[in-house]
Parts: sequence; C-alpha cells; structure tokens
Amino acid sequence: MTSFLASFLSLLDTYRDTVRHEHGAVFWRLASQYSDVAGNLSRPAPAENQSFLRLPLMLASLPWATDFLVRLSRSAHLSSSQEEELAGFSPALAGRLLRRAQQTPEGAFLAQALRIQRGLENRLRQVWLLEQFENGEPSPLDLYAAAHSSLFPAFQPSLPVPRLEQDIRKLGALAESLDLPEIAGCFESPEWMAHYAILNFTPPNPGCWRPRVLDHYERLLYGRVSRWFTYPFLHRLEPMEITATVLRLGRPPFYERPAAHALLEYALLEGVTFDASRFGFYYDTMRVLNYQFQLFFEGYLLRVAFYPRLKEPRGWCEYLDALQRMHSGEVPLPELHPYRREFLRARGLSCAEDLLCRLSGSPGMLQ
Repeated sequence: MTSFLASFLSLLDTYRDTVRHEHGAVFWRLASQYSDVAGNLSRPAPAENQSFLRLPLMLASLPWATDFLVRLSRSAHLSSSQEEELAGFSPALAGRLLRRAQQTPEGAFLAQALRIQRGLENRLRQVWLLEQFENGEPSPLDLYAAAHSSLFPAFQPSLPVPRLEQDIRKLGALAESLDLPEIAGCFESPEWMAHYAILNFTPPNPGCWRPRVLDHYERLLYGRVSRWFTYPFLHRLEPMEITATVLRLGRPPFYERPAAHALLEYALLEGVTFDASRFGFYYDTMRVLNYQFQLFFEGYLLRVAFYPRLKEPRGWCEYLDALQRMHSGEVPLPELHPYRREFLRARGLSCAEDLLCRLSGSPGMLQ
C-alpha cells in the first residue's frame, strides 16, 4: 500500500510538472495565491487599526509583490482599471480571477490535483502510523525515533527511545543555560516535542523520503517548511503563500519550534559512528542540517526583532519582505546584523554556528 500511494503521489507530481508552464497552470497558481492573500488581508488580523487599511497597497509596492501582480495581470489579460484594482488585493476581484482560472483545463486539473495530493499524503501518513502500531501502542517518542531512523538509516539505523528522551532534556537544559527560554520551552516535554515534530516536520512516509543526494535534502527541507506552513509536504512555497499564511495567523510564526527540532535532529546525528566510505555523505547531511538550524534560528531572531514594529503596517511590510528573502536563501539577513551580533554576544557567542555547537554540546562537525 505504501509503495502504491508513494508511486501515485510521484506520478501526480510528474503530471503537474508537465503542465506547470502552460498558460492555464500559471494563471491558476497566481490567481489562487492572490485569492489567499486577498482573503486574509480583508480580515481584522493582524490588527483592528484603521491605519492597516493602507497595508494592501503598501504590500503591493514591495518588489516581489509587484512582480507577482504584473505576472498575474499579464496572465489574466487585465485592463488598466483592473490592474489598479489588483494592487488593492480586492477579495471580489480575487474571486472572479480564481473562477476564471479554474475554468481552464490546466487550472481545473491543478485544483483537483491539490485536493488529491492532500488526500494521498494524509493516507500515506495514516498507513505509516498503522505500521508502527502493529506491535503495540507506540508513544510519540517511539514514533519519532522510528521516523528519524527511517530518514537516516545509514547513520542511525536505530534510535533508542531512552537516548532520545535524554537528549531532548539535555538540549532543554543547554538552551536554558544560554538564556533561550522559548527554545528551551520546546524541550520541556519530550513527548510534546516528538508529537509536534511528527505532525509538522516528518514526511508522509519517512522511508520514501530518505535523502541520498543533495537534491533529496533540498526536497526534504522545502517539504518541512511547506508542511509547517500548512501546505502539502511535496511542495515548494512561494512568497505569496508565505505571506498568506502569516496574514492568516495575524502574527509572526513561532520559529523557535522548527529551530528546536532542527537542533534536535543535528544533535542526534552529531558524533555518530559510521563507515569511513560514507564520510562525504555524512558531511553533506550535517551541512544541510546546520543550514536548516540557521534558517529557522534566523526566523526566530526576525520575529523577536520585528515584533515591536508590528503595530504599524510599515513594520508588517518590512517583516514580510525580510521573511520572503530569508526563505529564498538570504541567510543571514543583513538588516539583522546588529541585532544578531548583540544577541549572540550577550550569550558569549560569535555566530549562529557557534550557537549550534554550544547547544548540541559538540565541538563542531568536522571535529
């Protein structure tokens, strides 16, 4: 069953990629993303402040948002007056555009494919969980240990649950000692940490997502970000999808949670023994996990640094712009340099990589 569902999911993704650049497919993607942003901007979140009525136009003036609106306008063949309405993220216009996009053959296919994909991923996850329940009732720690070992069998063919629980508690103590209460709080309950990781960062079936080359690691990282933002795992988020999710929440996401999981995953693999022939593979693995932690820790710093500015729409635009650039690979963010330097210096650290080594209790990957 697992193999069949995974093959079906892969086939669906292949078909979707085949039509990706067709006009109807491009139109549907743009229209659906526009509709999500417009719908969330029209709600009271992020604040019931009249000054936030200017937020749509301010958001539209950001370079990546302007580029998005230009592409949508061209794809939809809008008139000049409609283009002006587009910049206001009008829910009424969004509804009309989405209905038009869904009437194209490619748009209809992609809309249905998204629903099928969500169903397939949910069923894959259910099948994997049922397999884990064959020999009893596993705890969240049992499930996470099994998922971790399925993802990294070359280095961690089995992960004893007592060691997992011990490492989680150790990481919490180290985070507390470095005055990182939000990250330390994620490790207060090992069961909660394992449960949260299974729900948000574990692929639908870990064995099917086992990374073997760098492209696989990239797919795994993008999948985790996508899943955390409530999109399917087999998906790469685009700027407007990130924006829509943050606006729906009405607050910056709690990046200390994925940062804590990234720290746990790094710590579990740091220092393991393996065959010397796998050194290159191990080096790539740890390098990717290092970047994963730095990405999410940057998101944590961004939220903490920008939170006081979110009482005004300009602060929201600056935050959303920085968040989009961060997820596009601009890590570290230049506007965070002074804040990051003082944040780390107050804890006796020089850089985020130094922080990772201190938190994981390791001298460094190469050592």
